[in-house]
Amino acid sequence: MMFALTACFVWGLIFIIPQTMVEFSSFEVVLGRYLVYGLLSLGIFLSQNKFRQSYPLSIWLRALGFSFVSTVFYYTCLVLALRYSNPTVCTLILSISPITISLYGSWVEHTRNFRGLFFPSLLILFGLVVINFPYFNKVQSFSHYGFGILGSFLSNFAWSWYVVANAKFLKSTPQMASTTWSTLVGVSTLFWAVIWGIGLIVFGNDFEWEKYTVLNSALYRFLNGCLILGGVCSWFGAYLWNKASLYLPVTLAGQLTIFETIFGLLFVYIFEQRFPPLEEFLGIGILLSAVFYGIQATNTLSPQHIR
Repeated sequence: MMFALTACFVWGLIFIIPQTMVEFSSFEVVLGRYLVYGLLSLGIFLSQNKFRQSYPLSIWLRALGFSFVSTVFYYTCLVLALRYSNPTVCTLILSISPITISLYGSWVEHTRNFRGLFFPSLLILFGLVVINFPYFNKVQSFSHYGFGILGSFLSNFAWSWYVVANAKFLKSTPQMASTTWSTLVGVSTLFWAVIWGIGLIVFGNDFEWEKYTVLNSALYRFLNGCLILGGVCSWFGAYLWNKASLYLPVTLAGQLTIFETIFGLLFVYIFEQRFPPLEEFLGIGILLSAVFYGIQATNTLSPQHIR
């Protein structure tokens, strides 16, 4: 549980770091984060003797698939959501991941309890309406705001799939150490980052080389943000979560992801130097209550399911 809670703490940073890099596009932030993650992982892979072994093609293909869903697709949707809606709403939409992970994990592990999710799902819907209501009058383009909300939900779905599939893989492959798997996924992420970078340079009409040639405060913030996102949030966070996945059932691990939301909200309010308004505070209370209720409703594992 300590591994999982620490991972959630460092993941909470992903909701505020991009807000310090506003001079750069969402795609540049994603590229910078995963170039750092991939290069760090490649350095570890090449420097440590225990990594100098061949892995079957199936392992590399799985790492490529996991890296695409859990890094490139997930974080691209999240950064777009942060830019088009707002950090608080994105954080809270991702907070329903304990229910979606528990639902999907219960289905995968054949411990289904869908009936208990009906009431918390209604509460979540109501809470999201309450949270978003104060922002409707401030929205200049509902299509852009809706695009941001859609990005948050896509991030949530991608993350839910990854948590369940990753835990299942690690438990079915005990010879794969968590550090090794974090590094292999990171090396695979470098592959996607290179493709992403080529596409951004070739097809990105607004890509400006000048931003990277002049040393200024914006570039320093961008480089520091990429180091934190790639080194701390990606590699170290993945290492901690993989360790947690070895010791916890997937439904319990999914429930603990609520702390990513709690830490994320805390960081957002500290960064924006404000307290939540009454409507937002009420919506947060409704949403978190629904999640905790859903956690109790899905906590039906018997001892034989705890591996």
